[in-house]
Amino acid sequence: MKIKPILHKNLTKEAVKFDLNCRKIFGFSLFGRGKGELLKVIQSELEKSSKIWIATVNPEFVMQTINSKDFLNILASKTTFNVPDGVGLIWALKTVNSNWKLVNGIKTGFEILRGKHKEALITGADLIDDLCQLAVKNNRSVYFYGGWKNRSEKTALYFLKKYPTLKVAGYSEEKFDFNLKIDFLFVARGMKKQEEWINDNFDKLKIKLVMGVGRSFDYYSGELKRAPEWMRKMGLEWFFSLIMEPKRWRRQLQLPKFVWKVLNS
Repeated sequence: MKIKPILHKNLTKEAVKFDLNCRKIFGFSLFGRGKGELLKVIQSELEKSSKIWIATVNPEFVMQTINSKDFLNILASKTTFNVPDGVGLIWALKTVNSNWKLVNGIKTGFEILRGKHKEALITGADLIDDLCQLAVKNNRSVYFYGGWKNRSEKTALYFLKKYPTLKVAGYSEEKFDFNLKIDFLFVARGMKKQEEWINDNFDKLKIKLVMGVGRSFDYYSGELKRAPEWMRKMGLEWFFSLIMEPKRWRRQLQLPKFVWKVLNS
């Protein structure tokens, strides 16, 4: 399975130069130039009429595309950027194109455990913070939508405390006002469901950027502790989440299936 550079859609000519390092894998593309370059693209696009849609992809996304062609189509042709939110995707990119997949996979796995290749990782939880900083810098508004109970409100308050000049356009767990004009919209409705919601409502959204953020509101609301930095660097955030929430063990069964898919692609 060859990984070839592609030019993504929904970008102006000025932004295309940042997109040359996207790689196609499992039928959709991944942005491979790291968070710094991604933020440059966003900064350059803010004054233009284009709308950016970011999907934060992890191995569970990949496994969902096997059973859902509609979901695969969203990642392949609807999103602007799919970013690797998890070292599993970094590992896959460096393994799937090798003639000796098993050997290279083991080698890359040990490298990741030593903290290598983390420059390509773009986690949704970290990217929210970066985008809030960008919003402050450019006098842009943000909106927090989804999450459980009052976690969107708590997340909004967290970022207001951290960035007092941040323009929070609002927050909501369930109802969304499509008449609102928002610059950055963060949607936390769970993997796949949030992408389907964005896809169904993309044309109605009066936004500059929208991103599905999974369970990130859980962290910023204080309802769930995030893995320490050293575990994140080693790619063990999934293991920390399992320790904190043992009931998620069934979801982690997707990981060996993902590894098998990579090694047999």
